[in-house]
Amino acid sequence: MAEEKKQQISVDRRLMKMGGSLVVSVPNDVIEQWNLKKGDEVRFTFQEGAVKIEPKGSVRVETIPEEMVEAYSKTMRGIQATVTMDADALAIQIEFSGENKEATELFMRNLWRNLPVLLRLLGLGSVEEVTKEGTQK
Repeated sequence: MAEEKKQQISVDRRLMKMGGSLVVSVPNDVIEQWNLKKGDEVRFTFQEGAVKIEPKGSVRVETIPEEMVEAYSKTMRGIQATVTMDADALAIQIEFSGENKEATELFMRNLWRNLPVLLRLLGLGSVEEVTKEGTQK
């Protein structure tokens, strides 16, 4: 089995004083990737002049209330997906359509907002978001 390639992020931060402790901010990319929230626990490991910070326990994944899933799935029933795979170009194209334009647009906005995070959680090394305005990483 090939060894999984882990994403490395390096940033420079200034230590800040809070009460009797020194604190450091965590980059937004790491917060999103690990799904961290205020109050979550992290483990600090100090070894050979280096500091390692990692989430304590497993990475938490949000749960969706059953009522929300039911309400959303009723709206989703009117949306159709057409999936096309181009094996030569190693590309997948997905087109969504539906009679209820508002529901289809809501689905597309939610998918667009959550897809990069989902792909990073699945271990994709790099996610590039391309919009009509330009490219964003």
